[in-house]
Amino acid sequence: MKLSKLFTLTIVALTASWSSVSAQDIHFSQFGTSNLTLNPATTGVMTCNARVSVIYRNQWANATSNPFNTFAVGAEAKFNAGTNDFYGVGLSLWADAAGASKFTTIQGSLSGSYMKKIGGRRSKDHFLVAGAQLGFMQRSIDLQSLRWGEQWNGTSYDPSTSSGENNFGSNRMAFDLSAGLMWFSSFGEGGKSNVYAGIGFQHLTKANVSFAQVTNKAEALWTKYTIHGGADIRLKKRLALVPTFMLASQGPSFQMNVGTSVKFDFSKKAQSSQAFSLGMYVRATNMVKSNTVDDETTFGGESLVPRLEVQFGSHRIGFAYDISISQVVAATSGNGAFELGYVWTMCGGKGRRLGCPTF
Repeated sequence: MKLSKLFTLTIVALTASWSSVSAQDIHFSQFGTSNLTLNPATTGVMTCNARVSVIYRNQWANATSNPFNTFAVGAEAKFNAGTNDFYGVGLSLWADAAGASKFTTIQGSLSGSYMKKIGGRRSKDHFLVAGAQLGFMQRSIDLQSLRWGEQWNGTSYDPSTSSGENNFGSNRMAFDLSAGLMWFSSFGEGGKSNVYAGIGFQHLTKANVSFAQVTNKAEALWTKYTIHGGADIRLKKRLALVPTFMLASQGPSFQMNVGTSVKFDFSKKAQSSQAFSLGMYVRATNMVKSNTVDDETTFGGESLVPRLEVQFGSHRIGFAYDISISQVVAATSGNGAFELGYVWTMCGGKGRRLGCPTF
């Protein structure tokens, strides 16, 4: 294949990839740490009264000189709503910068939830939670960093030549609406174990996120459906098993995260505020097969994710590291991404404490 044709194909592939990049959300291996980007119904669902979470993800550092960087922060609070019910409010902000084009998304959101008791005793309550989230997003791209076929002069790339692409803008803004439901319950001796399951519906407005400045090039942001759940199962006084899973579908993309951690409490008191957890998770996705012409896809494992979390008092620090096991392993040397998360929970002296799941 001539170099000029190879160059043109590369540009076409890059341009086409805008569709898949703009239509897929950010993701975290520690998806519970960024619960406000997972499901609005998790807003305020906590044993304590307030929570602040921060998470940072760095991906593809070995495969490109422009790695993907994602950052999210959230703040939530829970309030009494009568004798048995509660409501939660939250604010979240996340930002993502991807690749050589500096494709950047910034989104801020306000979320709310209502927790309705539907049965059980004080130590073994059942709650149903409904939540909603309103957000505003801005997307931008550096068009000057892209290389187009028109800029190939026959022997080399000439940045002084016009790209001929005048129908693209560099910024896009839109409102975003999401909703969700979740159920949780405590069980076991003294209600010291819990289980939960939820479903989230994100991007219900299907906002136009195309950078093309022509009316017939509208591109709707696909609605994302997320099913997630987990449990904190007390095996012994100082030992617990913490399995979690997450299934997400958005347009043609599907992702599954599943795994478990083992939590050990330092002190002799069960469910102490001094503990560490060690776990292993696997992420699987539908991926384009190599050496195919018609974009045939297959579903398989993408990454193995070991995770370590340490809790001291009201603070938790988590670290996860993706190990690539898919076809990209040749380019990444098995390295995918690392994440660092932090959660600070604040428990006031008043108000009822619930056997809620720990995100």
